[in-house]
Amino acid sequence: METTRKLCPGVAMQIVRQEKPEKMAFCLSQGALLLFGIGGKLRFTSSGRSVTLNPGCFFLLSDAVRRGGLFSELPQGHFEGFWLALETDAADAWSRCSLGIFAPSFSAVLERVTRFDPETALSAGIHGEHVFRELYEAAEEAELIFARLKLAELFLLLARGLIQPAEEGYLPRGKERLIRHLRDHIVSDELHYSSLEELAETHGISVSSLQKSFKQVYGMPVYQYLKTYRLEKAATALHNSDRSVTKIALDAGYTNPAKFSEAFRRQFGLPPSDYRRNRQNQNG
Repeated sequence: METTRKLCPGVAMQIVRQEKPEKMAFCLSQGALLLFGIGGKLRFTSSGRSVTLNPGCFFLLSDAVRRGGLFSELPQGHFEGFWLALETDAADAWSRCSLGIFAPSFSAVLERVTRFDPETALSAGIHGEHVFRELYEAAEEAELIFARLKLAELFLLLARGLIQPAEEGYLPRGKERLIRHLRDHIVSDELHYSSLEELAETHGISVSSLQKSFKQVYGMPVYQYLKTYRLEKAATALHNSDRSVTKIALDAGYTNPAKFSEAFRRQFGLPPSDYRRNRQNQNG
């Protein structure tokens, strides 16, 4: 099932849901096309090599793929995602007019993405999967305001956050769906439940299986994932707001600013204040 919607001038979004392998056709506008994974897996061949699009990953489609369509496999029997068609001049004009100091540059994001090897699936980091999903859900609401806000958040993230080639991972469809559900619960609830044991018991899975499967999907243990997720959100807040480092540290779960500064430095190579200053200088 595919539903297309214009989110704002210069940006159209098409939601994609597939339960069987079939040719995926794309509009042939003059702009760029980015395909984002939300659920399941999409495997296809591009420029002679196999590419797998996992949840939380995205892909810049070449002109050849757009013209010919995309013939895909569904390793888990389904795929959910969306693509965005970008005409960057129109999108940037809308962004500057509507979003002021929080305006993302769509053209800068596209330039950043094209620096990677072509025909490569990319990851936007731990925070990325959460933002992808929120835009995906907001796009089906009647009012566009929330979808536009999430679109702006997505492109701020892609402009200033982590982007790297995606890693391949595999679990059976049912197990991966459960782990991604647990991940959403963890980052939304911020581990306010009493323990991993309670979370595992509630969902009928052993703690050891939860931890092993979580690491298979996300590449790190649960608590390290949550810590990294919070630090990535803190980095975004440092760049996009004028809130104090102390307040951002508290939101990231640190009551001691010195410990937050050290954890942040280990993650991003700079203390929070220097990170904020460097980002401000880079954007003039």
